Amino acid sequence: AEANEVAVHTGVRGKMRDGVHLVPDVYRPKAAGKFPVLLTRTPYNRRDFNTGMYLASRGYVAILQDTRGRFDSEGEFYPFKHEIDDGYDTVEWAAALEYSNGDVGMFGGSYVGATQMLAGVSKPPHLKAIFPYITASEYYDGWTYQSGALMQWFASSWSSGLAEDTLRKVVNSRQRPKDWVQQLPAEDYRLINIPTAREVAPYFRDWVEHERDDEYWRRWKVSDHYGQMNVKALHAGGWHDIFLKGSIKNFVEMRKGAATPEARDGQRLLLGPWAHAGTSPEGKIGDVVFGKQAVLDMSATIVKWADFALKGVKNEFAGDTPVRIFVMGDNVWRDEKEFPLARTQRTKYYFHSNKGANSAAGDG
Repeated sequence: AEANEVAVHTGVRGKMRDGVHLVPDVYRPKAAGKFPVLLTRTPYNRRDFNTGMYLASRGYVAILQDTRGRFDSEGEFYPFKHEIDDGYDTVEWAAALEYSNGDVGMFGGSYVGATQMLAGVSKPPHLKAIFPYITASEYYDGWTYQSGALMQWFASSWSSGLAEDTLRKVVNSRQRPKDWVQQLPAEDYRLINIPTAREVAPYFRDWVEHERDDEYWRRWKVSDHYGQMNVKALHAGGWHDIFLKGSIKNFVEMRKGAATPEARDGQRLLLGPWAHAGTSPEGKIGDVVFGKQAVLDMSATIVKWADFALKGVKNEFAGDTPVRIFVMGDNVWRDEKEFPLARTQRTKYYFHSNKGANSAAGDG
């Protein structure tokens, strides 16, 4: 479709139930009428997302929001803790905008996928569809721990990345430029009041201390709530992604047990050869080139999914094959009616002391 003129509203403030204001930018068609909303809630700086203009030019109100405590939004950031309530409040705020038609969809990957799944747990009346990609089904097993072992590289590096913005905000809040009059000699003046690591990322120590799947994790365990969720969802995962197991589980369990027949029938699964950061423009992952057919046009996919889920367009998502998988080796896409595939042939592998591995056919 030809791009239409777009109006942009920056730095809008949405008020949450506890009085905290979260800041989104809003992109909308510069035309009369009301439009469906596509919302993303991110801890990674909404200004780094470049989808707003594109989505608005395709007939959607695009809302890009900083989550609580991140960048321009108020409050304190603690992963997962506020996403259920903040997701609900933001969806309902967006649905009530004067240029919204009341139908809200969400999109985004990794933690931005978590903000969708957790919003879905709270069942906002106007949330109709989500598009979570490369994300998990819970945040103990498969996110912070793997089969009981701390995923130390991921947990550490992710926390360090998040702490940068929190550090900036805490330092700014502690600035006391007039204190110079009380600080002599001059060389003893504290230029910056630096917080401790515990102050900028208290959650990291909590994760390490809660090494079992206890009540700490249950507060935001998505997999306990599939039966309550009533949204259509396009789940996208990568064969090389750390959250592959969770992406598949979200599809399988929601297709089997979501709250309504419409929600169960509205589940879709898309599995490509991607790693967490996607592929190169040539479709390369590591040393393997899968070809340009493996590259996902994310903005176009968001629109196609929203056209189906929010506007009822009979496109590729409307058929009777809810699963689309990329077959590595053949490097082709294939549509399927279920996952895991009923015709799967399983092979058992046995490791040996000579560092080799023999295989024996099993389970047919």
